[in-house]
Amino acid sequence: MISFGHAAFVGTGAYVSSIFIAEGVTSAWIGWPAAVAASALAALAIGAVSLRTRGVYFIMITLAFAQTMFFLVNSMKAYGGDEGLSLPARASGLPVDLGGDVAFYYVALAALGAGVYGLHRLAHSRFGRVIQAIRENEARAEAIGFPVYRYKLACFVLAGAVGGLPACCSRATEST
Repeated sequence: MISFGHAAFVGTGAYVSSIFIAEGVTSAWIGWPAAVAASALAALAIGAVSLRTRGVYFIMITLAFAQTMFFLVNSMKAYGGDEGLSLPARASGLPVDLGGDVAFYYVALAALGAGVYGLHRLAHSRFGRVIQAIRENEARAEAIGFPVYRYKLACFVLAGAVGGLPACCSRATEST
């Protein structure tokens, strides 16, 4: 599945975690899972519609949804609109102080490592084998009884959620 709309999920995660910080909720334990959940919910809504198409139509509808999300965010004047959202600080609440660049780098690296390991484990599970079968021959996978649409939707939601996590690890700028 080639999706040109993945930026919508990255942006959703970034804005949700940034809005939490802007509203005074600076705990990474709250903001980061909320960002991942919001990205997953956006992927569920977009995927439920987009996965009913195939080929170039799928590519174009995901791009259209990404553009819609872009214009939606640009219209939110309370959170910066087209100027973006400036934050006073990074998320906090972890045992490591995320204020320094080196510590923040290692936290982001650890999140990347955990994510890659989790996706590796998922790819080698029964779920991953079914996804590989669907990729190789979708009609055959459906013929032997796998609910192809549900598996593809689960992959789309997982990809959206994974896209929302790195957005939480963004660099805050000083607000003026």
